Amino acid sequence: MEKQPFDETGLQSLLLALYALPDQQLTEESLALKHHPKMWINGHFELDQNQLDFLDQMPAATTNFLADQGSFAIANRLAVTLTKTYLPKTETTTGGDDQDKFFETKSNLASGTNNLGQHQASGTLSIEVTYSEQA
Repeated sequence: MEKQPFDETGLQSLLLALYALPDQQLTEESLALKHHPKMWINGHFELDQNQLDFLDQMPAATTNFLADQGSFAIANRLAVTLTKTYLPKTETTTGGDDQDKFFETKSNLASGTNNLGQHQASGTLSIEVTYSEQA
């Protein structure tokens, strides 16, 4: 699978390719994301050295949440979005004054079943990256 730019267009191109896969291959991709998230992200997106460094230092709790939520969303062919916001340094509201990038994963993913034992999944996974200008 071809690497995509790390932006909304690249993500949607990647999802289009992933969601066209047969169920078994899609399951393999979602499990690879769940068990090796940093390797999976690096293998599917074009990342510059700053992005690779940021990914490398990402705390396990953040990585694990992204892996679990992303794996579920992909396995169930749900919507995933990527938003990048650029703020002047004085308007940064998260991460403190010395923070120049803030990465956040949010979701309203849900899983359930009906009386016939059929699995139902819904929701959206949102990845938000906020950049502030360098001081």
